[in-house]
Formats: sequence, C-alpha cells, structure tokens
Amino acid sequence: MKNTLTFILILFTVCTFSQKDPNVYDFFGGKSYDNTTLFFRLVFEINDGKIAGYIFTDEQGSNAEKSIIEGTFNYKTNRISFKETRKLITKASQGFDEMCYVNGNLLLELDPKVSKIKGSFIELNAIEQACRKGEISIISVDSYFRLKDKIKEETDILVKEEPVLEEKAIAVTLNDAQKDKIIIPSFETDKKTVIKQGDDITILWNSDTFKMILWDEEKEDGDKITIEFNEEILLDKYYLKNKKKTINIALEDGENTITFTANTIGRIGSNTARIDLFDDEIKHQIISKLELNESVVVNLQRKTQ
Repeated sequence: MKNTLTFILILFTVCTFSQKDPNVYDFFGGKSYDNTTLFFRLVFEINDGKIAGYIFTDEQGSNAEKSIIEGTFNYKTNRISFKETRKLITKASQGFDEMCYVNGNLLLELDPKVSKIKGSFIELNAIEQACRKGEISIISVDSYFRLKDKIKEETDILVKEEPVLEEKAIAVTLNDAQKDKIIIPSFETDKKTVIKQGDDITILWNSDTFKMILWDEEKEDGDKITIEFNEEILLDKYYLKNKKKTINIALEDGENTITFTANTIGRIGSNTARIDLFDDEIKHQIISKLELNESVVVNLQRKTQ
C-alpha cells in the first residue's frame, strides 16, 4: 500500500515538457517486479525505426536513476525493443560492474483517450546475468492532461495489475559495432535533477574533463554559494546572477567530488542554483536547492578502462 501511495503521489507531481516534435514521446507510470512498483518514465524519439531516449526510474526516491536507451521500433506491430546503454545519474552506490541494465520489449498503443506502453523487461548485469524481471505499464503525458480527472482510477489499475511475465525474457541484442557506439538523443528533454542536502548523487562520467555552467535562472535575489572541487575551493561565496559563469576543469584519476554550500538565503525562498555539467556531448541539467549553510556533494565516477 505504501508503494502504491508513493507511486501515485510522484505521478501527480511529475514535471513535464512541451512535446513539440511529433517524433518525440513522453510516457510515465510504473515498473513492477517482486511486489514492488517504482516510478518509471520513458522519453524517446523515433526516427526511421530507430529509438533513442532516456529512462528515469524512481524519481524523487532512494533508487533514482537517469539513463540513455537505444533500440528499434516495428511500425507493423507497434513494438518497441530497447536496451539501457549508459547510466547517467544514480543514487545507488554500486560500481559499474555491479549495476543492472534494463532491456525492454513493449507495445505502443496510441489511442485518442489513453495512449499506453506496456510490456515486459529484464535487467542484466555486466556479465549478462539476470538481476530481475517484471512489467512496465506507462501512459502518455498528453493522455494524463486530457484525463487528469480520471487519472487516479487509471493509476490504481496500473499499480494493482498482476505482472504477466513471459516464460522467456526478451533482451535486445546488439552487434559489436552497435555496442561500441552509444546513440545520444538529439532532442531536449528539459528534464532537470534537483539536488538537496542528504542526497547521495553520483554522475557516471566518461571523459577526463568537465565543463560547468552556473547561474540563477530565476530572479536574482541575493543567493551566494561556495563550490569546492575535490575539497579545494573553486568559487567562494559566489553571488548567483542571471549571467552564466563557466568553469572548465580537468578531472583527477578515480572519483572526483563537487560540493555545493549555501552561504546565504535569498529574498525568495531557498538558495537555488542552476548548474549544467557537460561530459562530452552529454549535458546534465541540475538544480541545487539548499537552506542556509546546507551542503550537497555530487560524485563524478569515471569508468575505468
């Protein structure tokens, strides 16, 4: 019951973006396994039968993750096959080799009243061992807004449905050339990760450098912030402005940390900073939300070769 209530609460408070591109789809709902249901969001584009996009799991929860997916879409059967290819942001403490990656085989049902995606998934670790399997049931953002007065009933159905697992789990298979090339979605999801004191956030990093752009995207109200990189001060009591501040840094070997500390609280609410971190072509959109003297640490975990 607790999982159901949490799921519904997150479903009602989810932030969405305006879907301007007809090839871009935004669905959210539940990923269910072992009597557990986690919030699950799938944002993807379809171009010439190829899928590229993101999945968001357990947003606002202790298992929150954001990842890149790629796969295929069959126009005749309306079936989606996808594979999680790269973790981006996670609250989990595991190393790369311990993480599990989602493979999904789903049916896209476009309907004027309620558009849905349903099907089975299996999660595999780095050596192709099964971690868990279950069902995904999600509805489109457009359907949500058209039927928000009835969404409570709909989400109850999604949460309470018993998973119907296939006897043989389906995994998306990629050839060696495809495995070496990660497809970066070309659309802008406008999906930001909010970080606050007490969060344990890890960004899985590929390159040996990073660029940070920092600013106050709302009204300048006196927020000051101190930023440390590997316990050395980068910015001390920096006054957040609408004008963007850019910092380029070479990462050290192993794990790197970025610490954000609120030195003041502005005239409007908490100390909030908009932070974009760039790992090659990947942009991580972050908002820090802190009270006076609170801090949050972001870990940059580089994948060892």
